[in-house]
Amino acid sequence: MKKIYLLFFSLLVFSMAEAKDDCETIYSTASYALNHAKSALKANNYDHQKYYSGKALESYEKLFKLLEGSQCEGLSEKVQDIIADALKAADPADWDRGRYYSKKVFNSTQDLISYMDSRTEVAGVEITP
Repeated sequence: MKKIYLLFFSLLVFSMAEAKDDCETIYSTASYALNHAKSALKANNYDHQKYYSGKALESYEKLFKLLEGSQCEGLSEKVQDIIADALKAADPADWDRGRYYSKKVFNSTQDLISYMDSRTEVAGVEITP
């Protein structure tokens, strides 16, 4: 009987660790997207702005794929909205429009990371809002 309890306990711990790893990978990818969006805002020419916005878009596309198989809930809609803006930032009509969407992606990414932070406690245990 002890072996059965031990087996169930180990499966439970393993599944909780796996869910935590998924969310940590998503958080890390969102941080990369934030860095690329920040670089797009700091860019002093049109080509660099487009380049870094494209890198942020790539990070968000990767993040969206990670969300499909993860247990982090409530992020898909936010990420889809940011991807729509990142598409516009990566291929803007002009410099000003590219800056506008780059700033929008940057601010939305900060909000996404803050949202993810608010869902975790200091101990690293995810809580539902």
